[in-house]
Amino acid sequence: MQKQWSSFRITLLLYIVILILPFSFYFVYNSFRTIQNDTKIIHQTASMSGAMQMLVLDTGKNNTAFKIREIDRSMQNISAWVKQNDRSDLYIGAASLSKDFSQIRKCWNDHKKMLFTQDAKILGDTTLQCLEKIDTFSIVVEKMVYLKQDRMINFFYISLAIAMALVLLMIYLVRVYIHAQMKKHAIHNHETKLFNQKYFLAELESTCSRAVRHKYPLSILSIAVINLDTIENTHDKETKKHLFKIMGSLLLSLTRTSDIACRYDENSFYILLPFTEQKDALVLEERVQKAFEEHDLIAATELKFKFSTTQFNNEETPEAFVSRTQNLLDS
Repeated sequence: MQKQWSSFRITLLLYIVILILPFSFYFVYNSFRTIQNDTKIIHQTASMSGAMQMLVLDTGKNNTAFKIREIDRSMQNISAWVKQNDRSDLYIGAASLSKDFSQIRKCWNDHKKMLFTQDAKILGDTTLQCLEKIDTFSIVVEKMVYLKQDRMINFFYISLAIAMALVLLMIYLVRVYIHAQMKKHAIHNHETKLFNQKYFLAELESTCSRAVRHKYPLSILSIAVINLDTIENTHDKETKKHLFKIMGSLLLSLTRTSDIACRYDENSFYILLPFTEQKDALVLEERVQKAFEEHDLIAATELKFKFSTTQFNNEETPEAFVSRTQNLLDS
């Protein structure tokens, strides 16, 4: 169940990261659209003053009507933008964005009424008043847009950094999970290069079944380091690792390819010996003892070993066979 839950968590995190990507793309797309729209508003507010000046200088009614329609369209676009940004904390004017724009619209409406009815002097004074309001409004809008763009850019970089951190975290979690699964499903002990207990017990089950079916002998040679605590107190970890590495190499060199040598737990080693009676297993036991002595494992590190050899009884279960072997080793 733990393996399934771990897999589910990893898969869920992967889906979360994948689902974040469309939202990120949407945010980038929406940001560019906003910047494009804001830039358009800046151009429209800046061009209105020039359009009003041209209205005063141009007396042609056809051109005047066309320019009025253009300014009205710009007013509509700016009005929609003002409604969206009226409550923005980036406003730097004296009152509010909507009030500033209302003054411009009122001035423009009055200006339109006087275009064909007032003399040039009065029209010029009205134009100057409108131009002053528009120029002030343009500066406010431009500052707001630049501040908004700076905020969006900063938010974009922060979001990008968070996304990169999430991706790196995912890579790390996946690597940790894969390493844990590889370690969990490995069949060898890392220190000694021997098989581990999980693999040994699985092979014991099938080997005992074959021994019962074909009636061939089966034995286990067990070896225990009985003073491991003393060794840990007198030697560093590197020495201990080197010691078990040598023991694993010796056991591999002394066993057949059909034998299964494993590190059963922290201080004990089991060798499963198919087609081997107890008397033959005792011969291997002597060879192992001699090899340990020749390699100074006992003298150099003051190691003490205990050996036990048991033969499988066809009437017992694999679990009982291992339990009997463990009891002999612990006695």
